[in-house]
Amino acid sequence: MYSKSLKYGLLAAALTGTVFWTGKQAFAADTEEKLAEPKTGSAMILNDGDSSGQVIETEEYVTPTEEGEYLDMGFTNVDEGSFLYIRSEATKESEWVGKLYPDCAVHVQGVVGEWIPVESGGVTGYVKSEFLLTGNDAQAKAEKLIGEAAARGEAVAKPEETVFAYAQSREAEAAAIAEAQAAEAAAREAAIQSQLPAGQAVVDFACQFIGNSYVWGGTSLTNGADCSGFVQAVYANFGISMPRTSSQMRSAGVEVSFEQAIPGDVFCYEGHVGIYIGDGQIVNAIDETHGIGISSATYTNIITIRRLV
Repeated sequence: MYSKSLKYGLLAAALTGTVFWTGKQAFAADTEEKLAEPKTGSAMILNDGDSSGQVIETEEYVTPTEEGEYLDMGFTNVDEGSFLYIRSEATKESEWVGKLYPDCAVHVQGVVGEWIPVESGGVTGYVKSEFLLTGNDAQAKAEKLIGEAAARGEAVAKPEETVFAYAQSREAEAAAIAEAQAAEAAAREAAIQSQLPAGQAVVDFACQFIGNSYVWGGTSLTNGADCSGFVQAVYANFGISMPRTSSQMRSAGVEVSFEQAIPGDVFCYEGHVGIYIGDGQIVNAIDETHGIGISSATYTNIITIRRLV
């Protein structure tokens, strides 16, 4: 049957004008006939090295040369961490349609040459033969994989369904990448959301004092504070000790990027600090004229953003 095509070995010795099959010979150099063997699959043409220049048409994989259940399969022979492209055509320049990772299985669809037509996981195309184990090597690899699966206690009654891995199509890989990226983004968002209650609590507490006075050197939320005194007093309410000066606060907690900033983060500027409330704004002790109020988080160059909760 075609699905067992590699059980039928084809040995071509066209250099002498002769095509050999195990158990029989077909000579082509001096005959005008087209030699055909019993049909078992798609036709192939042998021409290279034929001294008469005659094209010999044969039918592939005629006589079994070996006993083995997996001689019609192939297995990738690539290093861990690498992969083998399945190409749409038998050239390196053609588009890739699938990827085969280490020890992935394929069903060989035609004659083994520089390029091998294969099918794997619903992907059809061509792979370079130098990176694929075929024939007896494929049989040995299949038996090894099955043995390893059995040793792990896995089901091996139908290894082509339960043991062997197959190609990933280009479309499937793109979908997998998109899914992984979405999962990563969701995880980041979940991490941010998990921190929001603490940070938002800081913001809600700090905003109670909007309108109160700015006092140079002050640390009182009711009687007046300067920028660093305001931040220090707010965080003290949550049991978090902060340095006294704005420059010292640049090393408090952990640094985050502007894109990662969430309510409660401390924005540090040259000679000034404030508490981020979201939407690109900070609550801060501004100056003697404006007191404690809301400012743009980007009113000047940001030196660092620190997270404490």
